[in-house]
Amino acid sequence: MFKRLVIATDLRDGLYRFSHFLPALGAGGVEAVTFVHGVPYRDVGVRVREDTEALAAASATLTLPTDTGGVQAQRVIRSGKPAEVVVQAAQEVEADLILVGTQQRNALAEKFVGSDALNIMRKCEIPLMVIRPQLVQVLTAEELDLRCRHLFYHLMLPYRGRPESQHLLESVLAQVQKTPVPRVECCHLVWVVEDPIRRDFDPDPQEIRRAEQELQAVAAQLSPHIPQVYTHVRTGNPVEACMTLAQMLDISAVTLTEAHMTKLWDISPSLGGELLRRIPYPLILFSSPDK
Repeated sequence: MFKRLVIATDLRDGLYRFSHFLPALGAGGVEAVTFVHGVPYRDVGVRVREDTEALAAASATLTLPTDTGGVQAQRVIRSGKPAEVVVQAAQEVEADLILVGTQQRNALAEKFVGSDALNIMRKCEIPLMVIRPQLVQVLTAEELDLRCRHLFYHLMLPYRGRPESQHLLESVLAQVQKTPVPRVECCHLVWVVEDPIRRDFDPDPQEIRRAEQELQAVAAQLSPHIPQVYTHVRTGNPVEACMTLAQMLDISAVTLTEAHMTKLWDISPSLGGELLRRIPYPLILFSSPDK
């Protein structure tokens, strides 16, 4: 699904561990990986200077193995705002996916401190894969090796028949058609029927049937390109339903689009914003179509 990766790391998030599993990434179909670390400038009085000590420390920490398993590997360590360094490097190497680590935080914290993933997403059109640092940090070498082989193996695609859902479907279809390897083996389409006001509502049977029918039509579009496509209609809270299904269905990643996200200054709930804050599974975020 994606062949040319940029892995952005602050060297504390554990994502630099992927450098030890390049052969596993290659076995999964990845062809090129660029590790990127941005070092902020230092304020020295009224002047701004490069932090040479931090640059040297990063260079000593972020090393690449001699055996890459045939994967083209390089690193970029550069002064600047980390998000801008990542975007610039990704554009230079023509990456088709950026991996970034993002901590789980509530809406209020995100409002004030922001999100690395959202900052990068707003600056470029390249899809992001958001990975929880805790996931990478606690995996054993054997577990991380297997994870690297199946980054895009089983996907969940939340769908609701709205414009953002259609854009997400089009983005996933375009990517699997453009890059059939690494292969997406399975996709789970999820439609959650909800009442935005009442939690204890009785779902309309007609709405459930409509959701089932529309999901079947969507599945027909995906089936020529993804071997296994399943549909699921649930009722209740969309975030809780997606999180529960992800645990039951052996999901590798959940796909979303930028249109699913709230703005940083808007702390009202949205499917994408809440999943970004709460779900432990990797998220693949596609950019908005109006960029």
